[in-house]
Amino acid sequence: MNFIRFICPLVIAAASHFFGGCASPTQSNAMVSTSMGVMTNHAESLSLNVTDGSETSAEGAPPFSIADFASALGQSIQQCGLFAKIIPAGQASDYQLEVAIVSLQQPVPGFAMTVGIETNWTLIHLRDHAVIWRQVITTIRTASTGEAYDGATRLRLAMEVAARDNIKDALTQISALTLP
Repeated sequence: MNFIRFICPLVIAAASHFFGGCASPTQSNAMVSTSMGVMTNHAESLSLNVTDGSETSAEGAPPFSIADFASALGQSIQQCGLFAKIIPAGQASDYQLEVAIVSLQQPVPGFAMTVGIETNWTLIHLRDHAVIWRQVITTIRTASTGEAYDGATRLRLAMEVAARDNIKDALTQISALTLP
């Protein structure tokens, strides 16, 4: 009987750490896409507008920050040289890239954590307000116990990689465009 009283709390504590753990927020530097291959460099300037979504997610899940996603997007564009200059929102630029995070699907804690991110991307030529490109992009990423022991870290890793893949997919498509 004493053995059960001793072991049960240990098993419960270990299981809660393995499946859940303490939620830690996503990190913008982990969402930056650095390996995108050959990109067309557009000589124009670009402003960014990332909206929707929420700063926090389901109870116990790591927070997903729109500001961190926007920062990672800007860093990714700068690192690959897709546009000559990133202009702060609200200032004059040649193009505006609008990104709306439509949904962030997070799992119930478990061994493998699968996250889905759906975004609406719109590239607008500001001189004539023409929509140059519009695309819905959904990326899904699973993090397993081989990547991190505790559930909260696996969930954060899955969110960061899903966001990074989403950014990479969009920038690759934009690179293929012939801009006016």
